[in-house]
Amino acid sequence: MSNGGGWGDWYTAAVTAIGRRGGVLSLAVAVVFALAVYAVHSFWERELSHLTGPAQWIWVTDELDELHPQGALFVASLHLDGPPRSALLKVCGDREYVVYVNGTPAACGWSRPGFRLDLYDIAHLLRQGSNVIATEVRSPTPVGALLLALDVDGVGSNVLTSGPAFVARARFSLAPHEELDTTVPVQWGAPPRFPWGYPKPLSHPRTLDEVVVEDPVRVDAAAVRPLADGGWEIALPSPVFGYLWLEFDGDGQAFVATLDRAGYLDARSRREEARPVVRIRGQRRWMDPEPRMISKVYVVGLQRPVGAEVWPVNEEISSTAPGVVPGSYGPVPRTRWTTRTRPE
Repeated sequence: MSNGGGWGDWYTAAVTAIGRRGGVLSLAVAVVFALAVYAVHSFWERELSHLTGPAQWIWVTDELDELHPQGALFVASLHLDGPPRSALLKVCGDREYVVYVNGTPAACGWSRPGFRLDLYDIAHLLRQGSNVIATEVRSPTPVGALLLALDVDGVGSNVLTSGPAFVARARFSLAPHEELDTTVPVQWGAPPRFPWGYPKPLSHPRTLDEVVVEDPVRVDAAAVRPLADGGWEIALPSPVFGYLWLEFDGDGQAFVATLDRAGYLDARSRREEARPVVRIRGQRRWMDPEPRMISKVYVVGLQRPVGAEVWPVNEEISSTAPGVVPGSYGPVPRTRWTTRTRPE
C-alpha cells in the first residue's frame, strides 16, 4: 500500500521523466511541477485535518495475497465529565461499517462508489462517565480500513481518533474491555492513502436510533424455510423498507440476497445476487448497512439463519438515512461486492 499523495514520489517521477531529456529549462519545469503538486497536497491535507486531525486509517491485517472476506472490530473508551450538547462523529469504513455507541447501533455506511466521510451528531447517545465506541468494519477482500474521529462540544475537536486509542477485538463484544484485546495491528497512515484518498464529507441529520421509530418486523426461526435446491428463504408478512438484521447461532459462512417485491429467486439467481455476510467470530446479529425495500430474504452457505428483523424507515427520511448516498437523480445505487471484487 503506497501513499496516494506523497509529494516526494511525484517530485522524483517528474525529475526522472523530464530530466532525461536534459536541459536546465526541463529541470526547472520539473521543480515547478513538483512544488505545485506539493502545494495542492498540503492544502488538502490541511483541509482534511480540520475534520479528522491525527486520525489514521487502521486495519487488522497486512497479508493481502490470499483473497477472502475480512471483518474487524475496533473498540475505544471515552470518559466525559458530563453529557455534551453536541458531538460530531466522522467515520469512513472500507467497505462497510456499523458504529455502536454504548451498545446502541448509531451509524452505518458503505464506500462504493467513492469514499465518503459520514457525519453524525451522537450527543444523545453519550453520557457522563465512561462511553464505549465500537466500530465493526467489513470487506470482501483482505484490504480494508477504518477512519474515525469524534468532536465533543466543550471538550474539543478530534478528542477520539482511530489509531492507538482503539483496540482490536477478535471476538464480537461491545464491552469496554475484553481479556484478549490487542493493539491495532495495522495503521496505514493518515489521509491521503491509496485507495481511499480524501473521503468526501456527507452529513446525516439522524442516527440509526433516530431514523428507526417503528417496531421491528420480526421473523423467528420457525418461519425460516429450507429450499429444496439449497439455502433458506425468509418471507416477510409484507414488503418493508428498512435495515435487515440476520441472526445466526454459529460462525459458519453465509451469503445473503433480498427480493424487493412478491416473487421468487431461483437457485442460480440467489447465488448470483448473494453477497458475503462478513462477521466477527461470535457475532450472532449482522446488519445490512444499506436500507432497502425487502419482501423476502435468501441465505445460502453453511450457516442456517435462526431469525431476521427489518427495522423500518419512514419514507420522508429515507433519502437521508444512514447508509443512503444522495445523488443527482436520487440515491446512488450500491455496487454489489463479492470476494471476487478487488479493491480499486
